[in-house]
Amino acid sequence: MRHAKLIFLLLGVALLAWVLEQANLDEIWSQVRSISAIGMLSVFCVYALYFGADVVSWQLTLESVEMTARWAGRLFVVRMIGEAYNNITPMASMGGEPVKAWLLKTNYGIPLRDSGASLVLAKTASMFSLVIFVGVAVYLALAHEQLNTTHKSMASIGFAWLIFNVIVFFLMQHLKLSTLAATRLGKTRFGVRLRSLVAGMQSVDEQFARFYRHDRKRLVLSMAYAMVNWLLGVAELYLILSLIGHPVSWSDALIIEAAVQMIRTAAFFIPAGIGAQEGALMLALGAISGSPNVGIAAALVRRFRELIWIGASLMLAAAFHVSPKLAAQTPSSAED
Repeated sequence: MRHAKLIFLLLGVALLAWVLEQANLDEIWSQVRSISAIGMLSVFCVYALYFGADVVSWQLTLESVEMTARWAGRLFVVRMIGEAYNNITPMASMGGEPVKAWLLKTNYGIPLRDSGASLVLAKTASMFSLVIFVGVAVYLALAHEQLNTTHKSMASIGFAWLIFNVIVFFLMQHLKLSTLAATRLGKTRFGVRLRSLVAGMQSVDEQFARFYRHDRKRLVLSMAYAMVNWLLGVAELYLILSLIGHPVSWSDALIIEAAVQMIRTAAFFIPAGIGAQEGALMLALGAISGSPNVGIAAALVRRFRELIWIGASLMLAAAFHVSPKLAAQTPSSAED
């Protein structure tokens, strides 16, 4: 696993180096420097709202907590810490999920099976809303006069791949595949030691089934807040491009943001999407505005915002005495 992490990181760095090699760094630096302190603060404010919408989407799937501002604040902090570890580790942005579950259990007494199920349900709601979001963007892209046939074909293929992944992710819950795999493993000689895992998987799968059957309103609301999250991502990109002196239309910003999210989803194994985000913005803005340098400048502004946010999140992690290794080793049993 250590070698895999290093390989993925080096791949991201190599991709970033390739992107920067295509760029006019003097022009990019000039664009980035044009953003005032107030402008940068406004970017952080939009991102905080973006992050908050995702927190409420998660809160709606966590039945153990009340829908109050107090709990939203707690989950905001927990998600900040967890997402920091998601961004600095590979593994499908799942490196910080055990940290979130561990924080909820140790600080607020939320059973691991409840937090674990809610994290998967929130991810499902997010992916469902992403399909709708990208679907609208692809529809707009197919009618876009400045995009050629290759761009439109790539958008369609990327959308089809996203739909496939979402369907597989949902069916794993709906068909209780995790319970089936754990049960079969439990019948082996090695699996005798994993009876608590089997029981835990069965409990979580039962929560999935109950939520989808009886809490569809909460699922729809969770998807709605996740959609607000994606739209605020568009607003952030629109704002950044305006601040660096290259404004685009809202529809163009939506198309570009959807392209970034598709590529980041496909490049989940690269820590923090290094190189992938920069490459996506370079290609998308190059196709629409004719200036790849604008895309790289926007990517660097986002990367700066991301680094500051991760730094603040890791400071919170230190205050909460977070131990990722301990979190990953914490067992989830049926009693939890």
